[in-house]
Amino acid sequence: MRFNTNIAAMKHIPLFLLFLFLVLYFNNTPGYAETNEPKAEQGNELVDEIMSGMGDVMAQHKKREKALKAFVSKPLSKKVQQELLSELLQHTGTLDETLSSAPYLAYLKTEVGKEYKDFPAYVEAMPTPKQKTAMLFSFKEALPSKTKAEALSICTDYYFKLRLQLVKEPEILREMNALIAFQTKHLMEPLMAIYPAAELFSHMSELTQMATVTNLSGQMHTEVFHDAWRKRLEKYGSSEGLLRSAITTPAEFAFTRSLFEDTAAFKKWIQAPLETEEESDNLPKTKSP
Repeated sequence: MRFNTNIAAMKHIPLFLLFLFLVLYFNNTPGYAETNEPKAEQGNELVDEIMSGMGDVMAQHKKREKALKAFVSKPLSKKVQQELLSELLQHTGTLDETLSSAPYLAYLKTEVGKEYKDFPAYVEAMPTPKQKTAMLFSFKEALPSKTKAEALSICTDYYFKLRLQLVKEPEILREMNALIAFQTKHLMEPLMAIYPAAELFSHMSELTQMATVTNLSGQMHTEVFHDAWRKRLEKYGSSEGLLRSAITTPAEFAFTRSLFEDTAAFKKWIQAPLETEEESDNLPKTKSP
């Protein structure tokens, strides 16, 4: 219920935010309002275009969500994963020490295509260039083909900042002013800088889709991985559940771990339900942006 409610709210927040920017640009660009003010019929066409685009965005989002849930909920299926788990369970050290063992580092190299001296070094590298590239191409696929490469890069940077913010302040999704302020600073202002004021009106539908896709992607990834990891901890216990999560989703596991000061805070976040509109739990300490 929490997720469906937030989707409904976030469908409207980008529209509202972009409307504010439209007003600001029209009112503060010298001579622009007098010479380039869109006609009523143009405004109606824009609304129709935006709503049509939102329908496509939401349909894609549902498909991506379903595919991601199926992916992260898969049990250890590969023989190498099962053998690795057996080896790691024999270790008696901390999680970082266990994931810094030779078997896991060898597995990690195979999975992510790069060698790291230990698990903390991999966490410190987050987000890796490979992860940034993967997200950029994900946005390229989800957004209109005319979207500028620079805009895709801005969306990617915003996505990773949003992931941190969702851990620091999960209530931001239901506080419109907070989300608008955050999105304005980290997404809309950088995007507006690459579009001339005179062209702003013609790009409103495109910008609205960028805001919606990046917000929903950040929220979906946070919630889907959290739910999958929490279920593993509930089923297998803390130690084995964490190891299974680190094996099945190594890159995402390390990235999310990087959002916290230490493993204890990360583990506490996984074990607790994500904050809903009805509850307000004490949040674990997170890194400063």
